[in-house]
Amino acid sequence: MTTTPRNTTGVHGTTLYYGNPETRHALQVFLELRDRASRRMAESLLGAMRQVADEGKFVVKFHFAALLDDTVGGIGSQRGLSALGAASDVGQQKFIDYLGVLFAHQPFPPGDDNFADPSVLLSLAAEVEGLRSEEFDHKITSDTYMDWAGETVGNFQSFGVVGTPVVWRDDEVIPVVKNVDDGPAISPEEFLTQLQQH
Repeated sequence: MTTTPRNTTGVHGTTLYYGNPETRHALQVFLELRDRASRRMAESLLGAMRQVADEGKFVVKFHFAALLDDTVGGIGSQRGLSALGAASDVGQQKFIDYLGVLFAHQPFPPGDDNFADPSVLLSLAAEVEGLRSEEFDHKITSDTYMDWAGETVGNFQSFGVVGTPVVWRDDEVIPVVKNVDDGPAISPEEFLTQLQQH
Protein backbone atom coordinates (compact mmCIF):
# COMPACT_ATOMS: atom_id res chain seq x y z
CA MET A 1 0.00 0.00 0.00
CA THR A 2 1.34 3.44 -0.97
CA THR A 3 2.36 5.75 1.88
CA THR A 4 0.49 9.07 1.57
CA PRO A 5 1.57 12.42 3.07
CA ARG A 6 -0.50 14.60 5.36
CA ASN A 7 -2.68 17.40 3.98
CA THR A 8 -3.73 15.45 0.90
CA THR A 9 -7.10 14.72 -0.65
CA GLY A 10 -8.55 13.36 -3.89
CA VAL A 11 -8.01 9.97 -5.52
CA HIS A 12 -5.57 7.99 -3.35
CA GLY A 13 -4.51 11.26 -1.68
CA THR A 14 -2.86 12.52 -4.86
CA THR A 15 -3.81 16.19 -4.32
CA LEU A 16 -1.82 18.34 -1.91
CA TYR A 17 -3.79 21.20 -0.42
CA TYR A 18 -3.18 24.47 1.40
CA GLY A 19 -5.92 25.93 3.54
CA ASN A 20 -9.08 24.49 5.05
CA PRO A 21 -10.34 21.56 2.93
CA GLU A 22 -13.91 22.35 4.04
CA THR A 23 -13.78 25.78 2.36
CA ARG A 24 -16.64 26.20 -0.10
CA HIS A 25 -14.52 27.34 -3.04
CA ALA A 26 -11.34 25.79 -4.39
CA LEU A 27 -8.48 26.98 -6.53
CA GLN A 28 -7.25 24.01 -8.53
CA VAL A 29 -3.63 24.64 -9.48
CA PHE A 30 -1.85 22.47 -12.07
CA LEU A 31 1.95 22.72 -12.01
CA GLU A 32 5.20 21.01 -12.83
CA LEU A 33 8.36 21.64 -10.84
CA ARG A 34 10.68 21.64 -13.89
CA ASP A 35 8.37 23.74 -16.09
CA ARG A 36 9.47 27.35 -16.71
CA ALA A 37 5.95 28.72 -17.15
CA SER A 38 4.93 27.09 -13.86
CA ARG A 39 7.84 28.86 -12.20
CA ARG A 40 6.81 32.25 -13.58
CA MET A 41 3.25 31.70 -12.40
CA ALA A 42 4.33 30.54 -8.94
CA GLU A 43 6.75 33.43 -8.45
CA SER A 44 3.99 35.92 -9.28
CA LEU A 45 0.90 34.31 -7.80
CA LEU A 46 1.82 31.85 -5.04
CA GLY A 47 1.62 34.63 -2.44
CA ALA A 48 -1.83 35.69 -3.65
CA MET A 49 -3.04 32.10 -3.56
CA ARG A 50 -1.72 31.76 -0.04
CA GLN A 51 -3.47 35.01 0.93
CA VAL A 52 -6.95 33.94 -0.23
CA ALA A 53 -6.50 30.58 1.52
CA ASP A 54 -5.36 32.26 4.74
CA GLU A 55 -8.44 34.52 4.52
CA GLY A 56 -10.67 31.44 4.27
CA LYS A 57 -11.97 32.30 0.80
CA PHE A 58 -10.47 29.31 -0.99
CA VAL A 59 -8.68 26.07 -0.37
CA VAL A 60 -5.80 25.72 -2.84
CA LYS A 61 -5.49 22.24 -4.31
CA PHE A 62 -2.21 21.46 -6.07
CA HIS A 63 -1.98 18.90 -8.86
CA PHE A 64 1.49 18.05 -10.13
CA ALA A 65 2.65 16.80 -13.52
CA ALA A 66 5.96 15.23 -14.52
CA LEU A 67 5.72 15.71 -18.27
CA LEU A 68 9.32 16.91 -18.53
CA ASP A 69 10.55 13.78 -16.79
CA ASP A 70 9.04 11.91 -19.72
CA THR A 71 10.01 14.28 -22.54
CA VAL A 72 13.53 15.41 -21.62
CA GLY A 73 14.37 12.55 -19.27
CA GLY A 74 15.08 12.21 -15.58
CA ILE A 75 13.00 12.00 -12.42
CA GLY A 76 13.40 15.53 -11.03
CA SER A 77 9.74 16.54 -11.16
CA GLN A 78 8.67 13.32 -9.44
CA ARG A 79 11.42 13.34 -6.81
CA GLY A 80 10.85 17.03 -6.08
CA LEU A 81 7.17 16.23 -5.57
CA SER A 82 8.05 13.42 -3.18
CA ALA A 83 10.06 15.96 -1.17
CA LEU A 84 7.03 18.27 -1.10
CA GLY A 85 5.06 15.38 0.35
CA ALA A 86 7.58 15.12 3.17
CA ALA A 87 7.28 18.89 3.73
CA SER A 88 3.49 18.60 3.87
CA ASP A 89 3.90 16.16 6.76
CA VAL A 90 5.64 18.94 8.69
CA GLY A 91 2.80 21.37 7.96
CA GLN A 92 1.00 23.38 5.31
CA GLN A 93 3.13 26.47 5.86
CA LYS A 94 6.34 24.46 5.41
CA PHE A 95 4.96 22.82 2.27
CA ILE A 96 4.07 26.08 0.53
CA ASP A 97 7.31 27.75 1.64
CA TYR A 98 9.28 24.82 0.24
CA LEU A 99 7.29 24.90 -2.99
CA GLY A 100 8.31 28.54 -3.42
CA VAL A 101 11.96 27.70 -2.72
CA LEU A 102 11.98 24.86 -5.26
CA PHE A 103 10.60 27.13 -7.96
CA ALA A 104 13.07 29.88 -7.04
CA HIS A 105 15.91 27.39 -7.56
CA GLN A 106 14.42 25.55 -10.52
CA PRO A 107 17.15 23.84 -12.59
CA PHE A 108 17.83 25.44 -15.96
CA PRO A 109 17.69 24.44 -18.71
CA PRO A 110 14.72 22.09 -18.10
CA GLY A 111 16.91 19.16 -19.19
CA ASP A 112 19.00 19.71 -16.05
CA ASP A 113 17.76 17.09 -13.58
CA ASN A 114 19.12 18.64 -10.36
CA PHE A 115 15.95 17.88 -8.41
CA ALA A 116 16.67 14.17 -8.90
CA ASP A 117 19.53 14.56 -6.41
CA PRO A 118 18.33 14.17 -2.79
CA SER A 119 21.25 16.26 -1.54
CA VAL A 120 20.01 19.21 -3.63
CA LEU A 121 16.49 18.85 -2.24
CA LEU A 122 17.83 18.71 1.33
CA SER A 123 20.05 21.74 0.76
CA LEU A 124 17.08 23.75 -0.51
CA ALA A 125 14.92 22.54 2.38
CA ALA A 126 17.40 24.20 4.72
CA GLU A 127 16.11 27.54 3.40
CA VAL A 128 12.74 26.87 5.06
CA GLU A 129 13.10 27.50 8.77
CA GLY A 130 12.12 24.46 10.82
CA LEU A 131 11.68 22.08 7.88
CA ARG A 132 14.84 19.99 8.18
CA SER A 133 14.83 17.22 10.78
CA GLU A 134 16.14 13.69 11.01
CA GLU A 135 12.66 12.40 10.08
CA PHE A 136 12.27 14.77 7.12
CA ASP A 137 15.76 14.03 5.82
CA HIS A 138 15.14 10.29 6.07
CA LYS A 139 11.95 10.59 4.00
CA ILE A 140 13.94 12.30 1.26
CA THR A 141 16.92 9.93 1.24
CA SER A 142 14.78 6.79 1.51
CA ASP A 143 12.28 7.83 -1.18
CA THR A 144 9.36 7.45 1.22
CA TYR A 145 6.96 9.24 -1.10
CA MET A 146 8.29 8.31 -4.54
CA ASP A 147 5.50 5.77 -5.14
CA TRP A 148 2.91 8.33 -4.04
CA ALA A 149 4.50 10.93 -6.32
CA GLY A 150 4.31 8.45 -9.19
CA GLU A 151 0.59 7.94 -8.55
CA THR A 152 0.09 11.70 -8.29
CA VAL A 153 1.68 12.53 -11.62
CA GLY A 154 -0.09 9.54 -13.16
CA ASN A 155 -3.43 10.95 -12.00
CA PHE A 156 -2.70 14.36 -13.55
CA GLN A 157 -4.05 13.40 -16.96
CA SER A 158 -7.42 12.47 -15.47
CA PHE A 159 -8.23 16.19 -15.24
CA GLY A 160 -7.94 16.66 -19.00
CA VAL A 161 -5.37 19.42 -18.53
CA VAL A 162 -2.77 19.66 -21.29
CA GLY A 163 0.39 21.42 -20.15
CA THR A 164 1.09 23.62 -17.17
CA PRO A 165 0.41 25.96 -15.50
CA VAL A 166 -3.38 25.99 -15.36
CA VAL A 167 -5.59 27.39 -12.61
CA TRP A 168 -9.29 26.74 -12.10
CA ARG A 169 -11.60 28.68 -9.81
CA ASP A 170 -13.74 25.71 -8.87
CA ASP A 171 -14.25 24.34 -12.43
CA GLU A 172 -13.69 27.57 -14.36
CA VAL A 173 -10.34 28.38 -15.98
CA ILE A 174 -8.58 31.54 -14.74
CA PRO A 175 -5.91 32.69 -17.24
CA VAL A 176 -2.60 33.03 -15.36
CA VAL A 177 0.08 33.45 -18.04
CA LYS A 178 -0.10 35.82 -20.97
CA ASN A 179 1.74 33.49 -23.32
CA VAL A 180 2.49 29.94 -22.22
CA ASP A 181 5.72 29.72 -24.23
CA ASP A 182 7.58 32.71 -22.85
CA GLY A 183 5.11 35.30 -21.62
CA PRO A 184 4.99 36.64 -18.07
CA ALA A 185 2.42 35.59 -15.51
CA ILE A 186 -0.37 37.97 -14.69
CA SER A 187 0.16 40.16 -11.63
CA PRO A 188 -1.23 39.31 -8.19
CA GLU A 189 -3.58 42.30 -8.53
CA GLU A 190 -4.92 41.02 -11.86
CA PHE A 191 -5.33 37.57 -10.38
CA LEU A 192 -7.24 38.75 -7.30
CA THR A 193 -9.46 40.94 -9.47
CA GLN A 194 -10.35 37.93 -11.62
CA LEU A 195 -11.23 35.91 -8.55
CA GLN A 196 -13.60 38.63 -7.38
CA GLN A 197 -15.31 38.86 -10.77
CA HIS A 198 -16.42 35.23 -10.78
